[in-house]
Amino acid sequence: MKKPIFLLSLAAITLGLGATSLTSSAQAATWHQGTPKALRHTWIYNGHGDNKAYITYSKSTSTGNLFARDETSHHYYRLPGYGLKKLKYQSLGHHIYRLSGIQYSPKNSQVQFDGQRLSYKLRLTKNHLHFYKGYRNYDRHASFATMKTPKGLE
Repeated sequence: MKKPIFLLSLAAITLGLGATSLTSSAQAATWHQGTPKALRHTWIYNGHGDNKAYITYSKSTSTGNLFARDETSHHYYRLPGYGLKKLKYQSLGHHIYRLSGIQYSPKNSQVQFDGQRLSYKLRLTKNHLHFYKGYRNYDRHASFATMKTPKGLE
């Protein structure tokens, strides 16, 4: 009598653990609309020389490009940005995210992959953003002097 009860309880526990692991993996594969709140900010790539870039995340878009240098003031300003719209993200755990969106161009120009869906992976900490491809490490603050974009280039 004790043996069937033990086997039934063991089977119930095994099924319970199996169902728990299935729901955990299903949650990891869930895509969420927009961007993670901690990512919404302007991030700066403080490269060497004139190799400097920015990327700004809002709720549903990302915009980024390089900085250009103004020779008279020796300050840097943002070039018109391009990026992804209709963003969605997937949390991969340990502050790692996969983002996916549709590429768009700045006004009066066209970038490669315009209108195509692109995806990339990044790791987010409080003050740093690490991309697994391209310019790799972005910070919250610029280590160089910046200014507003001159009129006519916006």
